Amino acid sequence: MDVNDPSTGVVADFDGNFSVTLKNGNTSLRFSYIGFKSLVMPVNGQKTLNVTMEEDVANLEEVVVVGYGTQKKATVTGAVTAVQGAVLESSPAVSVSNSLAGRLPGVVIIQTSGEPGNDESSINIRGQNTLGNNQPLIVIDGIPDRDGGVGRLNPDDIANISVLKDASAAIYGARAANGALIVTTKQGKVGKTTVTYKADFGLARPTSVPEMANASEYLTIMNELSIFNSNIPADQWGAAWADMQSQGNYAIPGTDEVVNAAFSPETVRGHREGADPWLYPDTDWFDSTFKNFAEQSRHNISISGGGETAKFYTSIGYTDQDAIYKNSANRYQQYNFRINTDIEVNEYINTKLGFSYRKEDRTFPTQGAGAIFRMLMRGRPNEPAIWPNGLPGPDIENGQQPVVVTTNATGYDKRPTDYLQLTASVDITNPWVKGLKMTLLTGVDQSQQRQKLWETPWTLYSLDRDNYIATGNPVLTGAIKSNFTDARLTQFSANNLNFNLTGLLSYDRKFGDDHTLGLMAGVTRESFQGEFFSAFRRNYLSPAVDQLFAGGSDQQNTNGSGFNRTRLGYYGRAQYDYKEKYLAEFIWRYDGSYIFPGADRFGFFPGVLVGWNINNEDWFNVKGIDYLKLRASYGQMGNDQVFFNGALQEYAFLNTYGFGEYPIDGNVSTTLQETVLPNSSFTWEKANNLNVGLDGIVIDGSLSFTLEYFLNKRDQILIQETGSTPGSSGISNLLPPVNAGKVSNEGFEFSLNYYGGNEDGFKYDIGVNGGYAKNTVDFLDETPGIPEYQKLEGKPIGSYLVYESDGVFRDLAEISSNTLDYSAVKGNLEPGDMKFKDVNGDGIINDLDQVRLDESLFPNFNYGITLNASYRNWDLSVLFQGATGASLPIQTESGDIGNYLKYSYDNRWSIDNPSGEHPRLASRGDTYYSGGAYGNNTYNLFDKDYLRLKNVQLAYDFPSEWVESFGLSKFRVYVSGLNLVTWAKQDIYDPESTVTNGQFYPQQSVFNTGFSLTF
Repeated sequence: MDVNDPSTGVVADFDGNFSVTLKNGNTSLRFSYIGFKSLVMPVNGQKTLNVTMEEDVANLEEVVVVGYGTQKKATVTGAVTAVQGAVLESSPAVSVSNSLAGRLPGVVIIQTSGEPGNDESSINIRGQNTLGNNQPLIVIDGIPDRDGGVGRLNPDDIANISVLKDASAAIYGARAANGALIVTTKQGKVGKTTVTYKADFGLARPTSVPEMANASEYLTIMNELSIFNSNIPADQWGAAWADMQSQGNYAIPGTDEVVNAAFSPETVRGHREGADPWLYPDTDWFDSTFKNFAEQSRHNISISGGGETAKFYTSIGYTDQDAIYKNSANRYQQYNFRINTDIEVNEYINTKLGFSYRKEDRTFPTQGAGAIFRMLMRGRPNEPAIWPNGLPGPDIENGQQPVVVTTNATGYDKRPTDYLQLTASVDITNPWVKGLKMTLLTGVDQSQQRQKLWETPWTLYSLDRDNYIATGNPVLTGAIKSNFTDARLTQFSANNLNFNLTGLLSYDRKFGDDHTLGLMAGVTRESFQGEFFSAFRRNYLSPAVDQLFAGGSDQQNTNGSGFNRTRLGYYGRAQYDYKEKYLAEFIWRYDGSYIFPGADRFGFFPGVLVGWNINNEDWFNVKGIDYLKLRASYGQMGNDQVFFNGALQEYAFLNTYGFGEYPIDGNVSTTLQETVLPNSSFTWEKANNLNVGLDGIVIDGSLSFTLEYFLNKRDQILIQETGSTPGSSGISNLLPPVNAGKVSNEGFEFSLNYYGGNEDGFKYDIGVNGGYAKNTVDFLDETPGIPEYQKLEGKPIGSYLVYESDGVFRDLAEISSNTLDYSAVKGNLEPGDMKFKDVNGDGIINDLDQVRLDESLFPNFNYGITLNASYRNWDLSVLFQGATGASLPIQTESGDIGNYLKYSYDNRWSIDNPSGEHPRLASRGDTYYSGGAYGNNTYNLFDKDYLRLKNVQLAYDFPSEWVESFGLSKFRVYVSGLNLVTWAKQDIYDPESTVTNGQFYPQQSVFNTGFSLTF
């Protein structure tokens, strides 16, 4: 704005570009923007101005998005945290959910897979609060539960994301117990039309791949096992090992029994020396299956602009993500389009229309990532993955060979999904009643999911060893090794249609200079409809035609189902503040869900929030404190997501039946069977959440902080009473839900941000945030009579029940001096066996010595560290992210069934190196401490604490005078990275992993470069 002529002014576009015509070229311009300090800059006849604005953490006029509305930062009374979309754009992660990690205190992001198309993170707020579903409600542009969620949104379309962590979420009622994550997409702004093209090109590789034993190490272990699993007495193991290494067998003195080594000394030597890869391969199955890098790219074009009466934002984007397999059959492609318009019909009517389309094309191998990584973990290094001539080697088991299965040689699994979403709203103000507004909002979501699984037989090759040894000529024999010999086709289609109809009436007035009142009431009706259909055929004459009509009629199969779900909610908000000093807010919702029986279908969910801006008191005059607000909230919220056995349990108040097949009179007959015993009266899981927060800005606006304390008490949790119901009843798997479970969750959060710089244009800010949450199970239906130290009650959700390892019996002398009775565990102890602690002190090691730990799979402390710096045309952003307090049991399928971890080889009791800490290894878990109940022990638990360099971006904006001659207003180039470095207590798997045996697609490090052009 011209400081001498306030009528002359413009609004900059999304990237800060502007153009203004001045009457006087020697005037000054005033620049202002929410969240930044106003700046006056003299023009002095210049045609181009480069303006850097300083962030104003004390700007309390900034708008924060909350449920069904917005609030000024100064008057927010809830625990609400937010991140701007521009921050997320700095991350090369394909899924938006992965870009949130470490940025929002109290928001726990865990990425358990890096598989293209399946790499979204799980999101929960303030840790684990319930025994069932802990996922928050996702709201996009005012519509809850939109198909597709937040993970695959185009990050360039996101304006901001707000997270409601306390009673501020109560306005969402039955789905608010786990908090709410509110996404707002970009809208057009007044100004000239701008066009921005952005392109990213990245290379991805695993953050961590398990290091496995090599061929000679694996054979050494197998030869050791041939001694341990034989009749050779333990006091002869040393002599037996010497004979095994020298001559390949051992004759047990005093008997006729000769024990042969699993592999001869010549074979071990051949694999160790690697002189002949045909006979003695040394295979790294991961290296044979993986390529060095997988490519990914993103392209986006956005157009925005408009005048006072009509504004628009539109974008079109494309994402392509390859997998780390060689000749990969795994790929993810996404096409997205969005247009948001804002039209002022007249002084009293304003409309918004948003339309988005997203196509997600997922292509997978015919077997899932879990199966593929099971092959890789089990792959024996003394067997070839690929023969020296390039043909695939023999299978691991049942035709499974990852080098082949990860390609299109076995068929394909195509899973395209289309999302079509419409959001429309009308705001009508009343010319006669100031501050009164009616809003009509509707959302329509239509999605179609499809799958086409085409499976064809594949051929693997084996070496004629005798002929090769005799002639030196390698002859490979090919044979179909898949567990089927005919092609087969499975097709699936699911169509969903969701409607949201919302009406809001709001009244916002300021009375005089002191009193501000805000009232809102609304009603929302939601319906969710869907149909599913699947078909299967096999016995194809040829794999050349992959259509249903070409399959045989024998064993063909069809299936189908549908659903119709509805929700109805009435809600409101009342806000009052006095001089922005004393703040009060009341939120409520009366919500109904189809999941519950008629008499228990509706529930009332209130929330009360208060705040005190202490710095607005006349008596408050503390030097160095610019802003200080104390706030508190208490609310009751619901959770209707009844999950048993990994599935949502609907209509559990009805007698429901499913189909089953049973032999009757020698024939297989289809019969009806009960799926659950009904409960005619059950209702909401209820969250009672208390929050106390303190916000402050000190040191002349340089340091801002937020401190939170919370206590969440969850009761009426829907559980099955499996503990008190004996298995002999025959109904334990049919038990209905009852409102009996109770969980407490207590913790704190903090956020600190320091802003600095100098007059030479160097600006920086450093932020630290963290959240600690410790949950406790207050009641769960447990087995009567179990010891207190084994109960889940009083411990965190999912806490481990284990035996406490107490070292290893190093030799026979230690076994002789042992006074504990291990007869319930093993008949005769041997060197290398694991010791357990006698927890109850009865002198016997048995199931009464299991203890419930305070550790679980989920971290109790999550944190992030951010650094942003800029100097002239350069800017740098850095994000560190970490977590502590979790542990993971690691146990692999090893022995004659598969390979061992290198860690296991290096850390084991052996005849040559007896250990008092690490036990003997096992085959197929055949020792008491490696399989079954006793395998759940503290030795197998590994710490998951880690710190990760999560995200880095270094960017350069070319000076405008350099690019204007090319018709550009801005040209930006950058390099960025994701998951670049990880420091972890265990480096066997990625520390975010939740899979104990390594059978998962690993998380990815991404090295990215890109640019953006603005016209």
